[in-house]
Order: sequence, then C-alpha cells, then structure tokens
Amino acid sequence: MYLGIDFLITPDLNPYVVEVNVGLPGGAQEYDLTHLVHRGKPSDIFERIENLSQRVYGKGFSDYLHSLPFIETLKPFKIWMDGMGPFPNSFHPGLRLEDKWVQYQLLSPIVPMPETMIFDPTNLWAAKSFLERRGEIVLKRRVGRGGRELRRITDPEVLSRVDVGLNRYLLQGCIDSRVDGYNFSIRSVAFGGEWMCMYANLSTRSASNHGTLVFVSPGETFGLSEKNFEIETFNQKSWEARIWFGENDPPYLKHNLYEDVVARAALCLPERPHQKIREVTVKIERFYEGLDFSSLPKACFEE
Repeated sequence: MYLGIDFLITPDLNPYVVEVNVGLPGGAQEYDLTHLVHRGKPSDIFERIENLSQRVYGKGFSDYLHSLPFIETLKPFKIWMDGMGPFPNSFHPGLRLEDKWVQYQLLSPIVPMPETMIFDPTNLWAAKSFLERRGEIVLKRRVGRGGRELRRITDPEVLSRVDVGLNRYLLQGCIDSRVDGYNFSIRSVAFGGEWMCMYANLSTRSASNHGTLVFVSPGETFGLSEKNFEIETFNQKSWEARIWFGENDPPYLKHNLYEDVVARAALCLPERPHQKIREVTVKIERFYEGLDFSSLPKACFEE
C-alpha cells in the first residue's frame, strides 16, 4: 500500500510516528523538488514507483491506485474532512484509517508513537492528569489534516476552555522536534514492501506541515547544512494531483497541490535515526497491506 508516514524526532534523535496517510499522500513530489534543489537534478522517484508497481502489482501505478477498494469513497471523504463538502453517500471500512485514534490503537503496540488519549470534555480530570504527567501536550483532531486546530498546551485551565463543537479530539504527549530554531517533521514514503524516499518540513509554527521543504541526507552530525539558507519557490501541479484529481482540482487546494517552497540546504540526520525511519516506514506499510478493513475498530465519524 502506498503510504506517507509522518515522524517527529526527539532531542536524543529517536523518531516517533505521529500520523499515517493513505490513498495518494504527498511525498514523492516534495522529495523530488528537494532533490532537484539540493543535488541540482531531478530524482528517479517517479520511475521507481512506476517500476515497482508493475513488478509487485502487475499494473501501472495509476491503475493500482484506482483499483484500491476504498479509493472512490476516500476522495469525497477528504473533501468532507476539510469542511468543503458533504459526508460521502457511500462508506468503505478502509476510511476508518483516517481516524488517528484508530491508527494509534493499531500501531502503538508495534512502533514508537507518542502516548495518546481521547480528549473527553466531560472528564477534565483525566486530561489534566495527563498534562500534569507529561508537562506539555498537544490537542489535535481525530479526523483532519493540515494541522487544523492543533494546539500545544501547558496550562491546565486551557483544557477547560476547549470548544470541541462537533469534532472529536485527541491529547498527545508533546515531542520537541526542533532543529536550528525550526520545528520540523519528516514525511517518509513506502510502497509495495519497499522504502521509497523521505524529506523534511521546517516551520516556525507549532505544526510543521507545508512549511519549507528540505532534503534529508544521512550524515554523522545532526543539523541543517546551511543555517541561513536561501529558498526556491515552485508553482506547478504536483505528480500526486495529476493522478488523484486529473483536470478536476478543487480550487481550495491550489496552495497544497501547486505551491512549494524549498530550502537550499539539507537536513543532516545520523544513520541510526535515518535507518529507524526507513525500517518503521516499511513495517507499517507491510502491516497496512495485510489489514482486513472490515475488522478495523469503528471510527468516530461512524458514531
């Protein structure tokens, strides 16, 4: 299964999985842009994905993607998730993988993930106890993307003022994933039993998604190769968007589907965490490939 997996890295360089993205998540396009800027030439990532799809699944990648049993319901579901459309008329149990609590239940026994609990506004004692024990926590939506409504919390009184509305939330132990003054995350891509690529997002915001892209390079030390880096901007339709939407791009996603900012630098990551990310990425991909979707725990949007 084609997956984009997001990692945060602790100060002692231990990677933790914070989200798994199914369908056709970003990853290959961003990696190719960082490769182009850092190494001065395009990567071979798209050719590798196509060749692997033919070898493992016996069909081109686009045909493979659109053969997935949940794919047709996933498209309108993502738009509903963004608050830009109605809930899909049809439902496939594979959509349960979009609930981050379902992800946590499936994966926390087998890969490193930050300690997580459901936020119940009627049981603030449990939430405040979690905060007291952790010192700093993150409030995040169970279903959502783009870092929407993500908040870092240190004051227990903030929990009393959270307006959940119609959404469901999680509390998660905070991981201080920082490098040279930036918050950062790593997106790692796996497909067909193989690790494909990774890149990093840099941001001065709490959520590092769709920040400044940077190439990830194995190295002996940890840090950015250029502290005061210059950037290159791109405005072109992504490889993922061409396959996923064809000519029917949702206008509200233009920034996500077309526009990228890339650092003229590299994130140097020592081999130990680099290898761990690669291994965990493939482990999750193999686990997801073998899932029986009908036996997944029910998601919050089914309640």
